[in-house]
Amino acid sequence: MIEQNTKVKAELFATFFQYQAGIFQNALMELTEENVLKRPSDRSNHINWILGHILHCRYMLAGRLGLDVESPFGDTYWKAIEDKKYPKMEEVVNDFPKISEKLIQQIKSKSDEELDHRAAQDQPSLADMLSFFSYHEAYHLGQIGYARKIIGLEAMKSH
Repeated sequence: MIEQNTKVKAELFATFFQYQAGIFQNALMELTEENVLKRPSDRSNHINWILGHILHCRYMLAGRLGLDVESPFGDTYWKAIEDKKYPKMEEVVNDFPKISEKLIQQIKSKSDEELDHRAAQDQPSLADMLSFFSYHEAYHLGQIGYARKIIGLEAMKSH
């Protein structure tokens, strides 16, 4: 019997990230450089930070999947709730499709066997990491939807 190198999981994960990329784009409707820096409260992140954090995490995941990439904004979008100068929303938004395409292609290149492999028994597999990052990103997209309403915008569309 010949064993096939299937990519069922890769296609599924790629679909998750493609779908969420569409939601990311929907989140941008009616946003301005001014309103993305409005914090819903003094203990919450503004939309600029959340958008940048999603971008930062896509870079991080792409690196874990074997791509030689690094976020152009360093760790700006790693630590939350800091009062500092942030890159313009346009810079973040323009970089998002670039890393997204690379990330999705890298996911699609992986076999189910590669995604299930663990470097050590106590280490997560690539599939575990993709599951976590997909959930993590969806969580932050939800935060953007909520923050949009708080700053006076309509909820974003999911399609």
